[in-house]
Amino acid sequence: MTLAEKLAARPPARVLVIQTAFLGDTVFTSALFNALASRFPGAAIDVCVAPRGRDVALAFPGVSHVHVYDKRDADAGVGGLRRIAARLATRQYPLAVLPHRSMRTALLARLAGITERIGFAGGPASLLYTSRISSAGTTFLEREADLALALGASPARMRLVPRPEWLLSARAALAEAAGKRIAAICLGSEWATKIWPARHVADLARRLAAAGLQPVLLGGPRERELGREVAAAAQSVDTTGNSIGEALAILSLSALAVGGDTGLVHAARALGIPTVAVFGPTPSDVHAFGARERAVSLGLSCSPCSVHGSTRCPLGHHRCLDDLDAAQVALACREVLA
Repeated sequence: MTLAEKLAARPPARVLVIQTAFLGDTVFTSALFNALASRFPGAAIDVCVAPRGRDVALAFPGVSHVHVYDKRDADAGVGGLRRIAARLATRQYPLAVLPHRSMRTALLARLAGITERIGFAGGPASLLYTSRISSAGTTFLEREADLALALGASPARMRLVPRPEWLLSARAALAEAAGKRIAAICLGSEWATKIWPARHVADLARRLAAAGLQPVLLGGPRERELGREVAAAAQSVDTTGNSIGEALAILSLSALAVGGDTGLVHAARALGIPTVAVFGPTPSDVHAFGARERAVSLGLSCSPCSVHGSTRCPLGHHRCLDDLDAAQVALACREVLA
């Protein structure tokens, strides 16, 4: 009996999806979550994420409960791992789905006493799974679709829905800009080499304003200085430092989203917003872009040079983003808005 047949014969009452990687990874996992929700309509489907992924997981349509595993701070170390596992064990999950290839996540599911643990084949973490799924997919969504298929689910699209309280907060933060055609510009990144220079961002903001759009800057607390620099050089509404939930709501109210290869940019795609993603050190072909989405890059011979990004350019010049001017990105913006 296959895993899909086994689950069809005895559908789980609860399912746990564990995705404790970066913000963007949590966005991609919304597709897997949506597939599982359709496959097991009677089940409570919970998600366990890192702190930054909490609001994204709360935007999964129909999510039952969101657990936060702060693996780098409050829940660091073996003690934190056991504490979170004990909390998960109280929910008595019969099935855990693990799209994150991590030994720590595999241990978490095992320590929580979850009977069926499904993840990708290969790597040390797979030794702790009860079912190992092979995938030849080249994009994030193709790989997670293979997990869904193994569980008898049809692959789904990424989809996020902002919460009503986030929308109220977003409209208050936008003030008069809430009634305008917003161009959400996502600043910053977890990795320094993925950050598009401020002078190019300011130039793009001016071009978008000239096209009748209201530039709105989005980013976390670390992007406040960059936000002030860009806002001073271009007429923009600066909302940097707001919560992820409020940022998701602002994106949902936007006519356009543009930024680097970051979680918020991919969240805009999951919200159905026309999106332009700027790529430098990371590959664009690991994403499947839709008709109103564009990936912009210079296509240098040295790029891509990293899967996630890095703290500095290995060649010391960072030309992949330093030389990518606003005119090329503005052209892509016009295309997705056409």
